[in-house]
Amino acid sequence: MDFFLLRHGETDWNLAGRLQGRADIPLNQKGRVQIGHAAEVLGRVYPAIDLIIASPLARARESAEIVADRLAYDKSDIIVEPLLVERCFGMGEGLTSLEREEKYPDGFYPGMELLEDLCKRAYRAFERIPALFPEKNSILLVAHGAILYALVTALTGGRIPYGSKMLTFESASIHRLQYAGGISKLEKYDRKQSLFMDIDCREVQLVRKCSRHCRKTVL
Repeated sequence: MDFFLLRHGETDWNLAGRLQGRADIPLNQKGRVQIGHAAEVLGRVYPAIDLIIASPLARARESAEIVADRLAYDKSDIIVEPLLVERCFGMGEGLTSLEREEKYPDGFYPGMELLEDLCKRAYRAFERIPALFPEKNSILLVAHGAILYALVTALTGGRIPYGSKMLTFESASIHRLQYAGGISKLEKYDRKQSLFMDIDCREVQLVRKCSRHCRKTVL
């Protein structure tokens, strides 16, 4: 199976540097253009997407719908997966980076979802897909930076730690993950070079018990 991981396009809160989390902020016009460009990339390099799954938040759902329009995919067939909702950042949501540093210098916001729980949730969302849709070969997941990062952390057994500089999920970024009982390749689309670039996590086996490696990422 080929999985494409697409982060939603820009919102006004992204532009202002405000932490969104579960806040249901829509795309802005730039974000819609960004997703349009991402859809063009997908249509050019891999037009045969046969399943689109999206977070229930508006910015991800609209991003999925824009891609569906460009790929002639029936929008009514988009699967909304509640497990792909963004991480809850508790009292940090709505604050700018400066405001967060002033109020919560340790980076922990009251009420935020713990990293271990986030990784477990991301893994549960992923493991359901091959079981529910075994006939699908190319799957697009449209979600958010934190949940997508947690998914990669979970699937690589912590080899790509959550939040490390090995991986970034900018607005409308596209990653391709090849999966067959484990990750065989992870790539990120490089807009400047117009191709997918390999990220070093080859031969990393899928970890069945993500609680163990999620604890490692916290430590």
